[in-house]
Amino acid sequence: MKNPFEVSTPEGISAEDAHELFVDVFTDFYQVNKVGHAFLNGPRGSGKSMMFRYMMPDCQKVSKNCGLSEIDYFSLYVPFKLTDINYSELERLRKNSNTFINEHLLTTFVASKCFSNLLKFEEEVNSNLTDLEKFYNEVFLWHVEISGQEIESFKVKLDTGIDYVKKIISILNLMLIGCKNYCKKALIPDNTQEYNGPLCNYLDFLYPILLELKTLSFIPKNKPIFILADDAGYLNETQTKILNTWVSYRTSDNVSIKISTQLDYKSHLTVTNKTIDSPHDYSQVNIATIYTNSKENYYHRIEDIVNRRLKKFLDIDVNSKDFFPKDLKQEEEIIKIRERIKSENFDKDKKHAAGDAARRYASSEYLKMLKKKRSGSTLNYAGFDNLVDISSGIIRHFLEPASIMFSEHLSKNNPSEILFIPDSIQDDIIQNYSRKFLEDEFESVKEVHGGKADNENLSKADKLFNLISGLGQMFHRIFVSERTERVVFSVALTDNPDKELMEIIDLAEHYGYLHKSSIGNKQGTGRCKLYILSRTLSPYFKLDPTGFKGYKFMSSETLKVSLYNPTKFEKIANKTIENESDDKQLNLLEEFEE
Repeated sequence: MKNPFEVSTPEGISAEDAHELFVDVFTDFYQVNKVGHAFLNGPRGSGKSMMFRYMMPDCQKVSKNCGLSEIDYFSLYVPFKLTDINYSELERLRKNSNTFINEHLLTTFVASKCFSNLLKFEEEVNSNLTDLEKFYNEVFLWHVEISGQEIESFKVKLDTGIDYVKKIISILNLMLIGCKNYCKKALIPDNTQEYNGPLCNYLDFLYPILLELKTLSFIPKNKPIFILADDAGYLNETQTKILNTWVSYRTSDNVSIKISTQLDYKSHLTVTNKTIDSPHDYSQVNIATIYTNSKENYYHRIEDIVNRRLKKFLDIDVNSKDFFPKDLKQEEEIIKIRERIKSENFDKDKKHAAGDAARRYASSEYLKMLKKKRSGSTLNYAGFDNLVDISSGIIRHFLEPASIMFSEHLSKNNPSEILFIPDSIQDDIIQNYSRKFLEDEFESVKEVHGGKADNENLSKADKLFNLISGLGQMFHRIFVSERTERVVFSVALTDNPDKELMEIIDLAEHYGYLHKSSIGNKQGTGRCKLYILSRTLSPYFKLDPTGFKGYKFMSSETLKVSLYNPTKFEKIANKTIENESDDKQLNLLEEFEE
């Protein structure tokens, strides 16, 4: 029995499967598949690569049910995560050499990957043999020659269009490898050898070649080419600045560059140290932020994904809520608590007050009841609505645990047909997934950021763990308090963080532990930076994942305490939580004793 929630890399998905499984998100991210440069930002697993896969020409053919020349744009996929042009040693080259060499490496790599995309369309390419022969000899080789590469040995007559494409790729790889070999030698101490190979750049090489490529009959007429630059965070700083320079050029009507990042893009400066800005130079999409703030849209996206997968792989029409049922006993108990709260808060002059109080406090009161009855008891997090909320705007955080749930149910019960996942299995898996998200996955954070500076007791990884622990413990304390608003996942800073705190917050965002947003300040004179804890950590910290109702205002000085001492941070927080006014700012200037 095929696991319907199995997570596959988009590159390994056929055009037909991508078409059937892809949920159209372009109403949320309309900038991505429109003319113009764009940045697509989001943590790993947020759906960036799947979006790019759907934008590929073979998928567009299936989706539009038309020929290659009739699609709305022609995408060329360039995966930077697979490149080895970004080694840091290149930064040791002389400044001018560094820029020229890096742009050549970047240009030839991108060009090679662009033409590699054409190999999928053998029939269409081979039907254009005459045009491709002319393109190869009069366009491509001409630009290769003016870049400084000798071309006499490249003047060949080939039998098919695909052969010409393969020859183009081999020449580009030759120019790429030749430069890489020089770089390796140049980095040897006392090596004075000068580079005498070709130098390619975007404006004089890649862009005009792509313009001419657009004239071939299998490429859609008067439609843009999209370069899908996937995982651009893997580029070194100089290459990043070069890519930004390409974005700054007014070429997007013909060639639009779509850049995906895991919130790890190194710079928005060009090679001349000018900043590219949104929306002037590019449009920007932050997936997690959008879905954090537009929960209803995200909910329907996940619902559609589940329905499509159940139909395709299990051939069943089952409602998502029925396939992932809640814990009915827990639901009954919470309903009883809601009714009790309603009766206790009835006010004939305030019709909605009782219902509002029940909504606010029921889950909190239920957890407090569990704690009194049984030590260590906690909420059951089963149910489609809970699982969607816990995924926190990241599709991977729904599909991965759902896949484990399905496999677990299959192995334990061996049913001939699966129509639902028992709530006990759901809860066990999502509790474990939440723990692994913070504890096990944190090992990869330590590998990169676990080193300590000479004068530091804690690494960046240590500070990050402390920050998340401090926030989670504070939010749990609020949840089981007597506050008016108990479901709190967000910290609103009343001032700007210093460099050290900002560095750790950025790290938390990159790994998906925090999402960034903003809200108006209390004075109504500006906006505060808002940092939202990933709801994937709800089971870990015993929180209700179903909403962001309140914000905890505090100074950056207070939040910084959590980096070094989460226990002290929680004590500061506790001082203001119990019976406090909900909008009271948490500030270190208040009297506090250890």
